[in-house]
Amino acid sequence: MSERERPGSSGSQENGEKGMTIPNQSGPSGPSYFASEPITFRVRGSTITGASPPKFVTLEDIMKAAHGMQNMALAHEIAVDQDFKLEPFEPPDNSYQKLVKDTMHKAYFDILREQLNSDPPEYKQALVLLEDVKQGLFSILLPRHTRIKEMINEVLDHDFIKQQAENNSLDFQKYAKFVIDLMSKLAAPARDEMLQNLTSITDTVDLFRAILEALEILKLDLANTLIAMIRPHVQKESVQYERTKFDELLKVSEDGLQHTRQWLLRHIDKSDLSLPISDVNIIRNVTAQTLAKAYLELLEWDDNKTYPETLHIDKPRFTELGIQVYRLVCVASLLLVSPSCGEQTTHKQKLKEKIYIIMDATSNDIELKQILPSVAEEVVLETNQLLETLGQTQLTNETKDVIRSQILSLRDNEHRVRQIVRQRVLEFLKMVLVCAGGARQIPVGLSAFTNELTSVSGTLLRYVMHNKAVFTSHYMDIITEELSKNQ
Repeated sequence: MSERERPGSSGSQENGEKGMTIPNQSGPSGPSYFASEPITFRVRGSTITGASPPKFVTLEDIMKAAHGMQNMALAHEIAVDQDFKLEPFEPPDNSYQKLVKDTMHKAYFDILREQLNSDPPEYKQALVLLEDVKQGLFSILLPRHTRIKEMINEVLDHDFIKQQAENNSLDFQKYAKFVIDLMSKLAAPARDEMLQNLTSITDTVDLFRAILEALEILKLDLANTLIAMIRPHVQKESVQYERTKFDELLKVSEDGLQHTRQWLLRHIDKSDLSLPISDVNIIRNVTAQTLAKAYLELLEWDDNKTYPETLHIDKPRFTELGIQVYRLVCVASLLLVSPSCGEQTTHKQKLKEKIYIIMDATSNDIELKQILPSVAEEVVLETNQLLETLGQTQLTNETKDVIRSQILSLRDNEHRVRQIVRQRVLEFLKMVLVCAGGARQIPVGLSAFTNELTSVSGTLLRYVMHNKAVFTSHYMDIITEELSKNQ
């Protein structure tokens, strides 16, 4: 590599502009790989629904949400959803959008191959290619990487490359090595193997196609790294921003807390209290107990009631979490009424996983009733296989019928086992909400669901803590007003 093309230190960091901008330089004409459009990412997260932020965003959207709070829903999503991340967007198969994208990319590389194979070689599309690679490299830099940006501009200088093309001395392998080396320094260690594989590609067109695809992956990595970096900042700013916006809404609403008030008052327990109460400590304790029960109601929400105004943006989130709790209760109940076959932990775990698979799309008792026969047959099959492994007698037809009957009986939501499991799960979640932090003992009979309970409780606590941070003052006011009344 010549002195002109020698990379500078990739570790050098300088403060640059606040936004992530890519120089808009005039480049060669011809079909572009990126088609002059920002790379679009699909938002991954179980809480994304029509009522939540757009399912497809650009890196610029993320940065705006972080710094300016222009998109409250997107900022809120980043703040409360620990699993919020972006993944590559691919148009659906057989869609017009996919057809156009595939056609454009095919034409891009067909033109490049045809020109390079001509005699003498043409480099018009090659100049477009190297300019696209240059823009791709810019897209995986942070604003502070000013020296690296200068180095890229120097090595991939359009005029210099054009001179090489005119003199028929354009060395693609040299530029490919520079790009791969730079990507290796900028990428996370998890991408080492992917980038190492590029060095084994000998065909020039295939190599640069792989380089461009790798750049898209690295841009996605950068976006998700930035999300992780800015999350604490977004969480802090989002609380104040949401509080301010909601208070502005209250000023122009006749009663912007009507349904929130109804929601909270349903859960205030005044049975052991001597009203009126003015003691702040008592009010805080009652508020904590009331909110814990109120938040749990969201997991089993009656759609005939209007959702609390303070939780409207989080309704899809709590609905999805409620479905997870519902499945947990059902699977745990099914496991409890299934043959135990002694202390066969492996069998129990395998059976639990099979039942979860069958219940994957189940969210209510109507759907549960439809899949219970399949669950019953799976339980019978798994039990017989275990007995065969243990060298024991297979289930009799009479025993099979008893197992099927026990499992089918769980379609009744008043079933004793379902009620006990539900109560234990909700009591566990309530304890987590009232006494956030610290170790919690898994309820009796649910040790096989430790991971599921931990996941659900952690997610619930994260949602609740953010909501309380924004709206606790309003909740306190409502409960204080109620406790100040005479009996």
